[in-house]
Amino acid sequence: MISALSAVVHAVGAGPPPVAGSDLDLGATYATFVVLSGMYFAPILMSGLGFLCAAGIGLSRRIGTAAAIAVVLFYALSLLGSAFTWPGLEHQGKPSETLWLIVIGCGGFLVLPWLVVFGGTKVALRRRGATAE
Repeated sequence: MISALSAVVHAVGAGPPPVAGSDLDLGATYATFVVLSGMYFAPILMSGLGFLCAAGIGLSRRIGTAAAIAVVLFYALSLLGSAFTWPGLEHQGKPSETLWLIVIGCGGFLVLPWLVVFGGTKVALRRRGATAE
């Protein structure tokens, strides 16, 4: 976990991202991919799914909800699995620290954008007089 976090810190700075580097093993590369995509790509995806769930009708609303749940589960289980199962990663923290990382990461970067867009779309539709039913 520590090597993955140092790789993320290195990726934020100047230079090529550590995912392309050969000094990281498979576990550190996967953990870096999960953290970076969770910070940059997942909030955009979850915002789109929040809009789909709020403005969608029938089947598209169900598909958006199922996709949002699948994305949150993927990132939560990936963070949990990366912290304990990859042989190249040494977990230096306590399990409670990993749990807080999952709660803050999934809550702040995944669920919060979904809630903001879902609520904003519902308010905008209500003010416009349109119904999504």
